[in-house]
Formats: sequence, C-alpha cells, structure tokens
Amino acid sequence: MPLFRKRKTGDACQLLPALDPEQTNRYRRFRRLLEHNRTALALQADLEQIYYDNRPFVPQMVEKKSRQLLLEVDGMVNALSGMTGKEYDPLSGVLHSIERAVHQEWAGVLRHSTDDLVVPLADIDLEQMSVVGAKAANLAHIGRVLQLPTPQGFAVTTTACRRFLQETGLSGEIDSLLADLVDDDPARLETVSHRLGERILATPLPKSIDQALQAAASHFEVEQRFAVRSSAIGEDGEISFAGQYTSVLNVIIPDISQAYRHVIASLYSASALSYRMHHGLDDRETPMGVLILTMVQPQYSGVLYTADPTGYDQDHIRVSAVAGLGDQLVGGDASPERMFRLDKKTLAVLEARGLAEPDSSGFLRELAGHALRMEEHYRRPLDIEWAVDQRGRVFILQVRPLLVVIEEDHGNQEHVLDYPDHPLLLHGGKCAAGGVVSGRVLLKTAVELDNSAPSLEPDTILVARTASTTFTPWVSKVRGIITDVGGTASHLASVAREFGVPALFDTKTATSILHDGEDITLWASQGLVYRGTVQELVQRARQIKRPIASTPAHLRLQRLLDLISPLHLTDPNSADFSQERCRTVHDIIRYCHELSVRQMFNLGETIGHTRNAVRLKVNIPITLFALDMGGGLRPGLTTCDEINAHDVTSVPFTALWRGFSYPGINWSSAVAVGAQGFISLMAAGARPQDNSRLGGASYAILSGDYLNLNVRFGYHFATVDALCGTDIEHNYVTLSFAGGAGAYHGRSLRIQFLANVLTRLGFEITIKGDLIEASLMRLDQPAMETALDQLGRLLGTSRLLDMALKTPEQVVNLTESFFQGRYDFLETERPDAPNNFFLITGDWRNSEAGMEPGILQDGSHFVSSISVSVAQTMARFMGKRYQEFLDNIEAYCYFPLIIAKESSMGDGSAEVWIKPLAGVIDQAGGLAFAIRDWANYFVFRINALEDNAVLFEFRNGKRFERQSVEIPVPLNQWHRLRVETQGQQIRAFLNEQQLLEHHAERNLTGYLGFWTKADSVTLFKGLTMQPRGGFLCHLA
Repeated sequence: MPLFRKRKTGDACQLLPALDPEQTNRYRRFRRLLEHNRTALALQADLEQIYYDNRPFVPQMVEKKSRQLLLEVDGMVNALSGMTGKEYDPLSGVLHSIERAVHQEWAGVLRHSTDDLVVPLADIDLEQMSVVGAKAANLAHIGRVLQLPTPQGFAVTTTACRRFLQETGLSGEIDSLLADLVDDDPARLETVSHRLGERILATPLPKSIDQALQAAASHFEVEQRFAVRSSAIGEDGEISFAGQYTSVLNVIIPDISQAYRHVIASLYSASALSYRMHHGLDDRETPMGVLILTMVQPQYSGVLYTADPTGYDQDHIRVSAVAGLGDQLVGGDASPERMFRLDKKTLAVLEARGLAEPDSSGFLRELAGHALRMEEHYRRPLDIEWAVDQRGRVFILQVRPLLVVIEEDHGNQEHVLDYPDHPLLLHGGKCAAGGVVSGRVLLKTAVELDNSAPSLEPDTILVARTASTTFTPWVSKVRGIITDVGGTASHLASVAREFGVPALFDTKTATSILHDGEDITLWASQGLVYRGTVQELVQRARQIKRPIASTPAHLRLQRLLDLISPLHLTDPNSADFSQERCRTVHDIIRYCHELSVRQMFNLGETIGHTRNAVRLKVNIPITLFALDMGGGLRPGLTTCDEINAHDVTSVPFTALWRGFSYPGINWSSAVAVGAQGFISLMAAGARPQDNSRLGGASYAILSGDYLNLNVRFGYHFATVDALCGTDIEHNYVTLSFAGGAGAYHGRSLRIQFLANVLTRLGFEITIKGDLIEASLMRLDQPAMETALDQLGRLLGTSRLLDMALKTPEQVVNLTESFFQGRYDFLETERPDAPNNFFLITGDWRNSEAGMEPGILQDGSHFVSSISVSVAQTMARFMGKRYQEFLDNIEAYCYFPLIIAKESSMGDGSAEVWIKPLAGVIDQAGGLAFAIRDWANYFVFRINALEDNAVLFEFRNGKRFERQSVEIPVPLNQWHRLRVETQGQQIRAFLNEQQLLEHHAERNLTGYLGFWTKADSVTLFKGLTMQPRGGFLCHLA
C-alpha cells in the first residue's frame, strides 16, 4: 500500500496518509485475536450447554468442537505474540498439555485387541467379547460350556469392521457427517443415515476381508444358507441395542460379502444413531462384529423371558411364538400367534393363548429347561430367542440380559378403574413397559416420521399401528407409546423399558378409538387408557427414565470441560494474573484477551510520533489527532480539508463524541459564558492553539468499529478503548482515568463520583487512589453506543470537579443530578434562567415583569460606550456597508446561543416568534437548527438594523453565509420564522412567506435553539417543532 495516494494528478491536495506497517500489523493481529476469542468463547459455551442441558449428542460433534476450540486458542496465542513481539512459552506449554490430554481422551475409542478377521464359533470364549461382540460370545459360550443346541457358524471380528471403514476412507466421511449432527432430530438422522448407508453398500470390501469371509464359509456345504446377524460391541449387554441393527437371512455363500456390508451399514441406521446418542455411546467404541450362523428353517420361532419384564411375576417363564421365522415378532410388526406361561419349578404350562396350541409336552418343556440352565448360569433374568426346526429340534439363537422394571404398586385394580370424570377409553392389550403417564395423543405411521420432529411436543403419547423399530428415535422424546399390533417381546418393547417409557402394545383398536390431540392418561401396567388427566394416578407415578448425565459420552465431556471451563485468572490486577498461572483453556483465553486490550490501550501513547496522524478540528478544549486504521474517517478526505469530529465515521468515536458534544455539557468554563466573560476570554487570548492547550495533545486510533482515545483534560488524563460492532461477544469499553489539578481529597471525591455513575451504567470498576479503571463487556451495538454516549457526558461534566468537590454528600447529589440529565453542576442557579434550555453563551433570562412573556437575550453589555459611539457614527456615514464590513472582518463575533432540551429533530419543521428590541451594532435574532454542537449548526436569522434575512452555517465555529434576502424587518414587532428540513434540503419562511431555499452538504438532524449577535436585545417565544409524520410539540 503506498504511503500517500493523490486524489488529482498535479493537485497539491492528497488523500490522507496510509498507516505504517507496524501500526497496521498490530491492529490487524488484534482484530484477528478478537475473532479467535469470539469463536473460542462460542465453542466453549456450546460444549458447556451440551453438558448442562443434559441432552443427547454424537461424540464426533463434541470432539470436533473441542479440537476447533484448541485451534482457536492457539490462534489467540500466536496473534498476541505477533502484537507484542514476545513469545509466550508457558501459555503454549499449558495449551499443548491440554491438547495431549484431549487427544488421549479420544484415542481410547480407537483401541483393538486382535488381528484376526474371522473366528470360528467353536473357538470363541467370553474373553473375546471385546472383538466379536456379546451376541457371538454368549452364543458360543452356552454352546461350548453348557452344551446347549446352537447353530454352527463363525464370527467376523470388529477388526474387520475397522479395516473396512479405515482402508476405504469411509471412517473419515462418517466422522465428518456425524460431527455435524447437533441434536437427535429424526429427519436429520434419517438423512445422514441414508447417505452413510448408500456409501457403505456401494464400497467394495478390501480383498483381505472378502477372502477371509469366503474362506470361513467354504467349510460348509455349498448349498448351505446363512443368517448374517449383528454382534456389535455393547449389543446384548446391559444396553440391549434391541432391534437397532440388521440381520440378513437365507444368505448364500456368494452373497455373504454383500450381506456383511448391509449389517455394517445398519450401524448407522437412524434408529441406531439415536439409540447410541441417548445412551451416550460412540460408534467407534461400539464397532460392528458380525455373527454368521447356519440357517435354521423353523416350524416355530419366538422369544422367551425367564421373568416378567414389568416386574410383577418372577416365578414363571413366558414364551411368545409364531409359525416360521420370528423376525416380524421381534420387529414389532406382528403380535405373537401363541403365548405360554410356564411354572419355573414344574415346567407345567399354566396358560396357553393362541390360534392353535402346539405340543407343549415336547419343545416347550425342553426350551424352558434350557432357559432355566442359562438363567442359573448367568444368575439373572434372560431374554432368549429360539427356533424349532422342521425336525422338531430346539435351537438357541440368542441370549441376553432381560431388563426388569418394577413399577410402583398403585393398589387394587378394581378400585382405580372407577374415575367418573375420566371415562375409560381402552381396556386391554399387553404391557410392554410399565408406568403411568398423561399426555396428548399423536397418531402416526412410520412413513410420517421424517416430517414430524419439529411439531413434537414434550407431552406426546405416540399412538401407532405397529410397534415397529422405526419408532426407536422417538422413544426418548415421548411420554408413552400405544400400538394396535406388537408384542412385549419386540425390540421396541425392550427399548421402551430401557428408557422407562410406559408402553401398551397389541391393543387391536387404539388407532381407531383414540383421536389426534386428545388428552389421555395411560396406565400401561393395567392395560388402561382414560380420557383426560387422572391426577390421582399421575401424581403417584415414578419416573424411571435413564439419566443422560451418567452415560459414557457425558462423563467424557465432563472430563474435557474440567480442562476447558474453570477460570482461575479472575483479577487482572492481581500478581497471580500471569501466563504461569494459566491452567485451563478458559484461563488462556482470558489472559490473551486482557493483554491484547492492554496493548491496544497503550497504543495511543505512540501515536504522537507518527506523521500518519491527522489533526481534528474540535470545539472542546483539547488538541486532537487521529490515526485511521480503516473505515474510521469519511472517504475522500484530503490534506486540504479541515477535518472535524463529524467527519469521523467510527461507531464508538461517534457515540462517545455525541456525549462530549451534548448541549448540556459546558466546556468553556464552569458556567455559561456571558458577554463580560466572553470579552475577558478574548482579552486574555483564551483561544490557545495547537499544543499550548494545557496537558498537551490528545490522540485517537480509529476504525469503523474501534476506538482508542488518549485524551488530556488539563491536568488529568483518560484513556478510552472500545470495540462497538454487530458482534456482541466482541464488544467492550474500557476506561482509565487519573490525575487532576485539585488537592488529593478533591481528586478522590471525583473518582468516587465517577465510580458511582459508572457502576450504575453497568461498568465493573477498580479504584486505586485517584485512579479508576472501568470496563463494560458484551452489550449489543445500540446498548454499547448508549453507554459510550453516557461516558462522554460523564467525562465532560467531571473535568473540573476535583477543584470543586468538598464533601461526600456532594458526590451523592451530583450522581443523582447526572442521571436526571442536569450536567451544569457548578453553575450558580438563577431564578430567571429559562427552563428546558441549555445555556451555551449569552445573558439569557425570562422576560422581566411588565414585559411580554418570552425569553430575552440582552446583549447591551457586550460593548463599551466608546464602541457604541463609534458604531453609531460609522453607521451614519456608511449605512449598511458598515454592517457588511463588520461581518466580513468577523468583528463582534459574539453569538449568544441557547439550545432547547428534548428538541432533537431530523426531517420536519420548526418555528419561533422573534421581536428585535434594541442594539447599536446588531438587532438580530434567529432560529438555530440542525445543531450538532455549539460550533456546528445552521441559523435562520433576521436583523432589524440591516433589514435582511440570512441563512448562516457554522462549521467548526466559523460562520458561512449560505443565502440572504433583503426584506424590511421592523423593530419592536413580532416576526414569525419557520424552517422546514427534508434530507439535506432547507426552506426558510418569514411571516408565512418563503424567502430562502438551500441544499446543505450534510444531513440536518440536530437540536433547535435561539441565536442572536453582539449587542442585540431580542425577545423570543412560541418555539414549536413537528417532526415529519409526527405530532406538533411546544418547546417554549
């Protein structure tokens, strides 16, 4: 970037100089650090919210966020190093230590303990459960140890699954897709599941795995058919994974590889994803083993429970059976055709239900005997899948723990059936999971699920035709489940019991009797559904849903947050606030942000040594230079322009300056400057130039949303550092204020006053003697602009208080005055002073008794008797040319001004009645408008001495005539002046006659006020304004 860029070839005017590389580098690194800081805090907040909300999540998402967080914090450390030119080895050491701990936390999910791809079923023992899965290990164990009848076959290890996913690149795709799952929305889960399933099925197996499968299958007859079943890690243990994975039946040897991929793909089915999320499991810790068994062609198949899963009956065995394959029974798409209850001691059939009772003296007694041997061996109730082949042989296909949920006793059923205000809607069905809940019916079919998640309410009771496993993602979201079809031995029933969701299956008629949106009470244990909420039942119900906070994933997240969230560096002024004391990610974030702000806070001290700074023309008693970092000044400014504060486009500067230039802040002295005071100031040369102003120059570093202001007010010094943009997380204001010309006691009282006001504004403060430091963080842009405006007013009103404050009571009173909008603390109250006006310059007062009501400016004390005599003599000889001569040389440039409170207006109209009464040098009065501050405004004035009306613009205290017209202005008569503004257009009227029209170079938003000149004695009344589209307001 060139240091200077010319606006016109050959023109002496040049665009303002660009920044030097060092300044640019520091600022850009600061902004980069803030970006890292914002992202890091957002990521930290995300992780904390996931944990404390106690909601399910995919571990890959947490892993991704934790690694992103570490990268962002590393970026903060690097940016800080670039700003300061220093290395931060202790910070880097702590960060790398945390990175190692995080890596080890996630590395644990990638372990494996075998190189074998395939293991014969006969060679498997329970110690190999971690590589073949519980389903394969348990089936092999009961066959080998208990000598129970099981199919032959082999297991494909989890090593094969990992190799398949890793060697083909699928694992990276899987992690990437899962990392973007922020919740368990069924529609989103279905989308991700479909995409992953397609990719897995379309990807050929590595040659080594395919050959291993074919080699293992070659030990069987060529015509042999197989059942290819899931045996994932975690399946068939304390967490059943019932129905979550796919089984492929009647598979011929050439199709084994394709069937194997189908089972692997089911690891990422929507229901399996949801199930793992709610149990806090990582798919990398639950890889898929596959069990390949010789196919049993069954007469009957089904499920056996060695106890009642609802907990009421532990002395009987329950058997559910269907003819042929049992996949529809366990899948919930069919109800059992036959049901039996057997006595555990005698194995006698106590109850038999169904279409046709098979020979119970045969397979039932044998099956029950096998079940009791297994229950005794495992020492717990069991859930057993079985089949009887065409030759009447019994086979055990699967064995797993049975989850028994014992429901609280609600008393005698006959008593609770009678609730007169709540008619019984359903009586019957099978209790799949006990409990009592009330809620609102949601009638759904499986095909409707994709579009239902957004409308799901927390009091939903799902009512469906079948107990399909498709509903698994919904189990954790609903209060209860009711189906027409489905058995207590189905997979959905197992999942409902695991999640503690009351479920009533096989009601036959629920979907035709219950209506969508209807309020009901479900007592699943008794097979009862009531209309409305039966409070007596619901209040006694016991919630048994599994707490997510105890899952492995949440425990891992808790360990990660122990490395991330605690904040030990709480006091930036403490000796312990050092990089050596950082222990967590939060500590590093806090330290880097604090030091970066300090670096920018101190940058203003070096600005005076650079030639890139430009002088700002300001109208408060400071000399101010500005350094534009980009976007801080109006485009197109050149070295020929007189640049003022209103050319600054920096949001925080503009807000702060709005407070500095607020009409109620009097910068010229402790009181409004009257005529005698003005003459005294002029005589004493009270317009110091450049650095002759007490305390030296002040400096501002600017960008569109950033400000660093080092300002000297006499003997005291203030630094304001602020970022004010659209990002709440970045926004802040810091202040340091110290010094003064008064005694230490007065300076301390002023500090206390500042502390009182800043605290009420929301700042956090630290006081050390006559030094105060304050900060305000994370407000939105409008709120931050308001705070900066108030801070500007505070700094403006307090600059002389160290020499005036004597008692703590004054501090209390001044604090209240500040928040009441009264900033003229040291001005002596005058009973004749106009109400609702800020007195800027002049001798303004309410009209005296005997005069017409109004506000009077009496400038008669402005000139001495000699000046009056000379002026009268010259006027007689030169007439109006003498007045023009005085104006041209800016003689008697004393312009009394008061500004109406609450008069800010943009487009609209304003008017006032003015009566010129007297004056030797001038007989003027005008309506001031578009007042930005006391040195930048427009005035439409009349002059009875000159018989004219003029539109003036004051820019940086200098007066420019924009339009004028000759017109008689009789003395001692009322004249009605009106101004209309729209955009940058001005129209001026006198006595309902339009005299002037002018297009301004700026917008015309500002305050209204009264204006006169020199020794004019003028009376004002009837000030009104009407904003465009608003109501008429009477101001005076």
